[in-house]
Amino acid sequence: MLQIKYACAGFLMGIAELIPGISGSTIAVIFNIYKNLMSILTELKWSNASFNLGKLTRVFQLRLFAPLIFSMFLSILLFSKGIDYLLTNYEQPFFLLLGWLMMLLSIQVGNFFTAIISKPTLLIFLIGGVFLGFLLSNLGVDSANAHPLYLFISGIIAFAFFLIPGISGSAMLIALGVYGAVIKGISNFDLETLIPFGAGCFTSLVLLPRLILAIYKAYEDQMLLIFSGLIFCSGYFLI
Repeated sequence: MLQIKYACAGFLMGIAELIPGISGSTIAVIFNIYKNLMSILTELKWSNASFNLGKLTRVFQLRLFAPLIFSMFLSILLFSKGIDYLLTNYEQPFFLLLGWLMMLLSIQVGNFFTAIISKPTLLIFLIGGVFLGFLLSNLGVDSANAHPLYLFISGIIAFAFFLIPGISGSAMLIALGVYGAVIKGISNFDLETLIPFGAGCFTSLVLLPRLILAIYKAYEDQMLLIFSGLIFCSGYFLI
């Protein structure tokens, strides 16, 4: 049944978004539901707002979308506690593992050896990504006491990367310095963290799907190299 397929995909997408190794959208591609998922998200606009359950079910394909969202949030709640335990009790080895994972992931995301050999001018975008990662690492963000506005902006950025296959939103949270705070907030249901971060995610969900996908399609090589440089640099500073 399609509902079971979407529920399984949602569960794995939730796990993927907690760990900066693979993005939720990549899972959607593997399950062959990415295109349909993006088409559902692009329907999030005021003209489709309604109290008519039949219309909402038809427009947003709730028979498929609802089990996906439910299973995704379930997996996030379940596995966030395990990651929070690792952060609390084994922070140094856990971040060491994440750092190496992100540096290896950056090579896979950008495929930058092949890209730069074929188009040497793309090197500037890779360097730009590394420089951006260096700047973020020196912001001095206190993960335990991140400002609500910074959490809001982080939510926008993290969910934007959820929309792009191959780039993990959690990797961007590490780059922004709020990964631990968000994981702990989810695990402990800390509303001071979850409300601004969730508001950012929702803002991104409503406003950005079409824009992000349009930019990504038009400048895929450049964006991937910027992101891979950013992820590599952020991983390096975790070690």
